[in-house]
Amino acid sequence: MELSVVITHHREVDLLRKCLKALKKELIGIDAEIIVVLSEYQPKIFEILKQEFPEAKFLLFKDNLFYVRSANRGLKEARGNFVLIINDDVFVSENSLGLMLDFLKNNPKIGLLGPKILYPNGLEQPSCFRFYTPLTVLCRRTILGKMKFCQKNLSRFLYQDKNLNQPEGAEVDWMMNGSGVLLRKECLQKIGLLDERFCHYFSDVDWCRRFWQNGFKVVYFPKAVFYHYHGKRSGQGGILSLFFNKIARIHLIDGLRYFWKWRLKSDANVAN
Repeated sequence: MELSVVITHHREVDLLRKCLKALKKELIGIDAEIIVVLSEYQPKIFEILKQEFPEAKFLLFKDNLFYVRSANRGLKEARGNFVLIINDDVFVSENSLGLMLDFLKNNPKIGLLGPKILYPNGLEQPSCFRFYTPLTVLCRRTILGKMKFCQKNLSRFLYQDKNLNQPEGAEVDWMMNGSGVLLRKECLQKIGLLDERFCHYFSDVDWCRRFWQNGFKVVYFPKAVFYHYHGKRSGQGGILSLFFNKIARIHLIDGLRYFWKWRLKSDANVAN
């Protein structure tokens, strides 16, 4: 099998339907499978989805697995030589998937490939970044973000000093997995699955570091375009959100786990 598509889902059924409909068109002519991981699934909704999309394989879980465990359950079931991971709020635009597959096949040193991500209104959503430092987190989360040194730090974090819109792709430190990444299945034998010490956030940062450290490039490919109905729930409210927002607290805890894991590791083998 050429391609496995792993979709992580939690409750939002209308977006999942749109995601699957867009995928069906793009998978015509590709030997592919669709694996949908349903967290906190509702039996009545599952029966409707199964009838509407009989070609998809649904993995059912009563609990909320959050992103990392959801993605890993799908990856374990994937049989394709290549695997696309997306959230259920991501829509693949016309011809983008074929472009990504061809590009990855012709560039064997690339292990992980990500498209340009747009909001539904057509504005670009940042999806690739340099690796975090503790200062980056402080600049993003606190009033320090208004200071000049923080603005410089965040500009570098967002690659505003580098032209990423190159047709041949641009090497980057890390990309958001949930908004869509295509990888070689063979890489998993060397790199492993997403680290389940993380719940939801920073797992993609960690994974991309492991791709780089094992000799596989992480590349942003702007010729391909996905649309992401994205809501940044973890960032609402700044530092005060940690007291009131469960998602923000998960973000903080995952961040602490990330910095603890990588505190003595070198970035020598990653993108500039």
